[in-house]
Amino acid sequence: MRRIASAIGPVLALVAVTVPTTPAHSLVAHATQTRAQHSAEHTSTSARTSERTSARHRSRIGLDSTSLGTSYINVSWNWIRAASGYRIQVAKKKSFSRVVTNRSKRNSARRPAGGREATRVGHLRDATYYWVRVRKVKGHHRSRWSAPVRVATRAHVPDKITTAHGLVGIHPGETRLRWRSAGGHTDFYRITTALTPFGSARTPATGRHSTTFKVGGNRQSVTLTAAQTARAGAGLGTGRHLFFRIAAVRKGEADTASRPYPFLGHTTVAGQGPTGTGPALRFASYNLHVASKDVPGHPWRDRAPLVARNLAHAAPDVVALEEMLPSMWDSRAGGRGLGPELWSVGMGRYRLTEPDSYSNSPGDSRILYDPTKVTMTGACATDAQSCTIRMPDPSGKVRLAAYAQFEVNGTTQKFWFVSAHLNPGNAAKVDSLRGRQAQALVDGMASVTSHDDLPVIVGGDFNSSQTSNGKDAPHTAFLKAGYFNTSAARRQINLQYNSVNAYKSPQRPSNYGFGSMIDSILTLGMRGASTFKQWRTTGPYPSDHNLITTDLRLP
Repeated sequence: MRRIASAIGPVLALVAVTVPTTPAHSLVAHATQTRAQHSAEHTSTSARTSERTSARHRSRIGLDSTSLGTSYINVSWNWIRAASGYRIQVAKKKSFSRVVTNRSKRNSARRPAGGREATRVGHLRDATYYWVRVRKVKGHHRSRWSAPVRVATRAHVPDKITTAHGLVGIHPGETRLRWRSAGGHTDFYRITTALTPFGSARTPATGRHSTTFKVGGNRQSVTLTAAQTARAGAGLGTGRHLFFRIAAVRKGEADTASRPYPFLGHTTVAGQGPTGTGPALRFASYNLHVASKDVPGHPWRDRAPLVARNLAHAAPDVVALEEMLPSMWDSRAGGRGLGPELWSVGMGRYRLTEPDSYSNSPGDSRILYDPTKVTMTGACATDAQSCTIRMPDPSGKVRLAAYAQFEVNGTTQKFWFVSAHLNPGNAAKVDSLRGRQAQALVDGMASVTSHDDLPVIVGGDFNSSQTSNGKDAPHTAFLKAGYFNTSAARRQINLQYNSVNAYKSPQRPSNYGFGSMIDSILTLGMRGASTFKQWRTTGPYPSDHNLITTDLRLP
């Protein structure tokens, strides 16, 4: 017995492989690989000495780093000529009070390659920590157990997600996500949303306003509530949509494995109908593309009648016109001009709040209205210049937004209407400038309405959308001030197209599933809208922008 003990002590060294790194060529990427660590939890002097001795043996022998699975571990130790066999134990606790497996192995008659004995212990749970120890057996004699080693099995790769798509929510502010998977080895699904595309070779790893949700592994769908979509940056009234990616996750105590669905999804947030009970009106915004920047094949003289026809089809009560200079109203910019063209389509009654140039700028933002529906009132009278708000512009250019007060005919219901055109350009620096311009509009209208608290409708070309470079600063400024983006109407038509058609026919839907809406209509003090529509036409186009309308009810 003494001889056995002395032989086993310095010679037996147990090695259990730890979790290897996932190979670069692996088809399924693991989100996290948790490496099991050797235990160093010893309190007595003799235990610490034993651990140092075992560590020296393990260091001398080296670790096997190639064979570890989700349901098994490989254990190896020094071959001992005098042994007839070995006993291997696997337990959940270091004290071995909960032994999971007892395994016996006969000794090799000849020295194995590398001088190592090895065995595989299977039928273990994935992603789980275990303790392993081994001892020599010779006849009826058994040596003391080796120092225990902590090991871990790998996590199973979850079952594949075969499809995933988004659906508009049932209630305002909600959206729904659905996917298909057998659901095996899945503890939960990780859903990551953002306001911009992410996670591909051509996009950032993380999108703007990235938000993560967890859904149980037994689920195949989820409804994001109004509170959750708001947390994701696409709350009710923002007019924003969500991009999303979904991954199945197996998370154990020792290891985690994930299996992502490889495609970026998109989903729409349900809109809200009008909350007001007052008169129903249709408002519009239309960038006409200034005549001085006509492109070949699309001169203003040919486009003016198409613009008039498009407006006649939509029949709005009040319109925000952008890039509409006084020379385009009459014949000075070529052709008959928009004023006469409106007469030819039955809209001769429509008026501009100010057809002439502003005192310090020609001004390209105008307000067109139907006097049979509304009457211009207040400080901005019909025989005076329409009110304006100056927006910052580092170039020194005088950039003005027009506003006017109207009263619905036959009622005492009044409201303010604004037409604005912010600086163009898709650079983040310009987006920041547009944010300051939008804030100037917010502050200006707050001052104007401070004495009457009337609702405000703002129509314009903001030259910024959810997916633009930067942070969509102008819309963000309006939303923070409490404005409602009417593209979040109860009924949304043609939002899969960009609001800029660029004269390309036919205009195709955006690859994102929803278009870049740089043209917008927002409201303050009157949330909700019946319908938001983008009026698509075939070539030749009236403008490089599409006409947009929204149907509202005043408070």
